[in-house]
Amino acid sequence: MLSDIRNHYGLIREISSISQIAYFETTQLQKVVTELKLAIKDSKLIVLAGMVGTGKTTMLQQIQDLLEQDKAILIANSLALDVSQVTPATLVQTLFSELAIDKDDPMPKVVGLRERALRDLIRKRKKPVALFIDDAHQLPSKTLIALKRLMEIVRSGKGTL
Repeated sequence: MLSDIRNHYGLIREISSISQIAYFETTQLQKVVTELKLAIKDSKLIVLAGMVGTGKTTMLQQIQDLLEQDKAILIANSLALDVSQVTPATLVQTLFSELAIDKDDPMPKVVGLRERALRDLIRKRKKPVALFIDDAHQLPSKTLIALKRLMEIVRSGKGTL
């Protein structure tokens, strides 16, 4: 019976390894994943929006897994529990902790030097970086503006965020 339902609605497979809740991937969702991967590779600021329970977080996890398999893009995740309290400094620290190669090279504490060091670190890694923030709609507007500015700073240093 489950196979009949899947065939009728064009569901391709269940992604049970990612989520405890049944999530069925349709051909339309496969296309969205493909388009998102391309947008990430093109260094776009992307917002994935939808109703609660539609599989946005699961889709983001799937995209991260695919990008990690490709090994062409470095993945950084903001793991803050209270997204509404995330500041630009929090995001910079997240990127440093995810991307740092040499543990003896600490993140500078001085504003301006910190961003320069991050720009240099991303350039040194020689790969684009994708920063994932689940529930980013809760980010303060100043943090979103600073994130856009950070993307510009990294781009000016010949890197990609």
